Amino acid sequence: MDQVPIKKQRLYYAALAVAILNPILSGLILGIAMLREPNLKHEGRIVLMFSVVWGTLVLLLVGKYNSQIVSFFQN
Repeated sequence: MDQVPIKKQRLYYAALAVAILNPILSGLILGIAMLREPNLKHEGRIVLMFSVVWGTLVLLLVGKYNSQIVSFFQN
């Protein structure tokens, strides 16, 4: 059975989109998976670093504004 080649650019953009939407788990998993592929190491590093930075920023913002977020949804 022939495998359909996945275009490198398309996979990179999909991984960045996943990292934006869910940076902590899915972004890290995709980044690590891309690092294991020889021709995707550079893109894997970018996705992994972006996931770590974006996830840290999101967690810090949620921690800072947690009480305001909860009170907004309780009203």
